Amino acid sequence: MTKALTFWLLAVVLLTSCDVFLTRDPDPPSESSSSYIPPVIDSLVFVNLANALRETNTLNYLRTFADSSSSGRNFRFEPSTQALSRYGGVFSSWTKHSEQQYFENMKSKLQTGSAPILEFLTLTPQSRQSDSSQYNATYRLTTQHSQANVAKQVRGQSQFFLMTDRSKNWVIWRWVDIAQSSADSTWSDLKGGFGQ
Repeated sequence: MTKALTFWLLAVVLLTSCDVFLTRDPDPPSESSSSYIPPVIDSLVFVNLANALRETNTLNYLRTFADSSSSGRNFRFEPSTQALSRYGGVFSSWTKHSEQQYFENMKSKLQTGSAPILEFLTLTPQSRQSDSSQYNATYRLTTQHSQANVAKQVRGQSQFFLMTDRSKNWVIWRWVDIAQSSADSTWSDLKGGFGQ
């Protein structure tokens, strides 16, 4: 067999046996979606908070809070008065790890295909410096979960105290939750119910 004939036979086999010149279908998107935006502006923290809830993304949820390793300050959460009386033991030593536990517990009880929806009805800056700010917010958070004795929709008012960390990203270092009326369940009640 001549070299030319061998070359042509090999070329025909290669071209007919594999689709090297055809485009392939793109890979499906990753299961864990993320729309996290580096919070170089303080207001982006609230965008990331809402997105982390909608995407049920624990890592991005936790990234919105301060910790001593990156900011020199530990995160503090102060629950509403009603939730404190209802879940006092849960809130006696609330930390960033407690936020993770509450978030994971809530995720495990969500109805299939549902995601929490956070709406900031008002979000008003109260003070702003180059490395710290304070916002007052009214919110509504809806979760389709199966946990008994925990409201599916909570509402209230919060004061958020923000600071920049060592990477110059903004984080929440203190969060004060306030009930607008005694009849309302607040975010504190959701945390208390899932934080146990």
